[in-house]
Amino acid sequence: MGPHFEIDFLPYHGRLNTQTVRARTRDDLVEFLIRTKISEDEASRWAGKACAQGVVLIAGIERTEAQLRDCGLLA
Repeated sequence: MGPHFEIDFLPYHGRLNTQTVRARTRDDLVEFLIRTKISEDEASRWAGKACAQGVVLIAGIERTEAQLRDCGLLA
């Protein structure tokens, strides 16, 4: 496996069986973030930070279990 981004959902409350999602490119990461209902501008900004800093924490994202399942984050 070459360079990639790993996306982990770490809930503040409760225990969910979440799984890691991998994005191979910055564009794949932006596309994934948009699917999680983040605006295109915000998704591009967060992807840029991930490229520059390596690790980013996007706080304040609240999603239902159905939304997490649709994005592939919930097993």
